[in-house]
Amino acid sequence: MLSRRAVLLSGALLTLWPGWPPVLRARQACDCKRVVHIDLDYLYDSDASQVGRNLEVLVARVASIGANTVFLQAFADPLGDGLIRQLYFPNRHLPIRADLFGSVATRLRNQLGVAVYAWMPVLGYALDATFERVVRVDAKSLTHPPMTDPNQYLRLSPFSKRVRETVSEIYEDLARSSDFDGVLFHDDALLSDYEDVSESALAAYAQAGLPSTVQELRSDLAMLQRWTRYKSKAINDFTLQLSGCVQTVKGRPIKTARNIYALPVLSPESETWFAQNLDAFLVIYDWTAVMAMPLMEGVRPEASEAWLERLVDKVAEKQNGLARTIFELQARDWSLPGQPHIEEQMLASWITTLYKRGARHFGYYPDDFIRGRPNVQVIAPLMRHE
Repeated sequence: MLSRRAVLLSGALLTLWPGWPPVLRARQACDCKRVVHIDLDYLYDSDASQVGRNLEVLVARVASIGANTVFLQAFADPLGDGLIRQLYFPNRHLPIRADLFGSVATRLRNQLGVAVYAWMPVLGYALDATFERVVRVDAKSLTHPPMTDPNQYLRLSPFSKRVRETVSEIYEDLARSSDFDGVLFHDDALLSDYEDVSESALAAYAQAGLPSTVQELRSDLAMLQRWTRYKSKAINDFTLQLSGCVQTVKGRPIKTARNIYALPVLSPESETWFAQNLDAFLVIYDWTAVMAMPLMEGVRPEASEAWLERLVDKVAEKQNGLARTIFELQARDWSLPGQPHIEEQMLASWITTLYKRGARHFGYYPDDFIRGRPNVQVIAPLMRHE
C-alpha cells in the first residue's frame, strides 16, 4: 500500500530539533555527500501500476529527506543471497526482471537534481556453470580439491579472461540503457586468504612470478603479503576496466565509488582476508564507501558509538581520508531474525557521532521508502545538515 504520509511530506519544511547538539544546528557551506542507498527490489511489483505508485513514493521521500546522492540498485537480489540472477536493465547475459533502473535514475536526476550512482556487482553474477568461480582450499589442510566458500558470496573468478569480458559487456549494456552519474562497486569484490585457486588464478600467479600452490603462497608472511597485494591490485584493476567500459560508451567521465568492509580500515593487516586496501581505494576511486555498520560487525549497541569514532579516526589518518570517504551506516539489523529496522534514535545517535568526530560524508542502507523507515521526521534534519 502507498504511504500517503510519505507523499505529503515531500514539501514539508523540516527543521532541526532544538535538543540536538550545536554542531548539528550550525549550517556551513559544504560539498558534503548525503547518500540514500536504495534497493529497486522494494520498488518492483508484478503490477506495473503499483510500480508507478511506488516510484511516486520514492521520489517524494528522497525529496523530503534531502539527500543529494542516491546509490541505486541496478541488479535484482530478492532472495538477499548476493547471487545476481536478474538485472534491472536490458543486457546480453542475464534475464531482466524489469526495465526499471534507467527510468528511476532519470526521474531522480531530472526532478530532484540528485546524483545517481548505479550500484553494481563486480563478481557475484549467476552465469552458467562453464564460467570459472572463485574457489578456495581447505584452511586446515591447504589441499585440493578446490571448493567454493559456502559462507561467502558465490563469485566469478576475476582472473578468468572470459569472466572479465562478459562482465564488461554487462557494464556496457548498463551504460547504453540508462543515464547516471557514477558507479558504486558492490562489496562482492573480495578474496580471502585461501582464495582464489581457480585454474585461471593459479596461471596468473605463475605469470606474475608468484608460486602456483597455496602451500607456497602461504609459506611465510612476506610471500602471503605479496600474494595479497597482487590479488588486491587485480580486483582494483578489474573495477577500473569496468568503469572504463562505461566511460567509453558514455563518451564522458563518470564518478566511481567502492564499498570497503570496516575491518580492513580498522586493521590494515586484515587486507589478507579481503584483498581490500583503504590506501589504494582513496587513490583509485572518487569515493570510498566504508561499511560503517557496527551491528553487522558484531559490536554491541552500547559500544557502537565508540566503534564509529575509532573508524572515523582511522580514516582521518589518511591523506584525503575524510574528504573522499562516505561512511555508510546500517538501517537494518541483519543479525536478528526478521532483520528488523534499526530504531531511529540509534541511527540518529550514530549520525551525530560521525558529525562530532569530523566525518564529512555519510549515508545509510537500506532506505525502506515503502514502509517509511527510517522515519523521515527524524532522519531529514540530520541529512540536511551541512
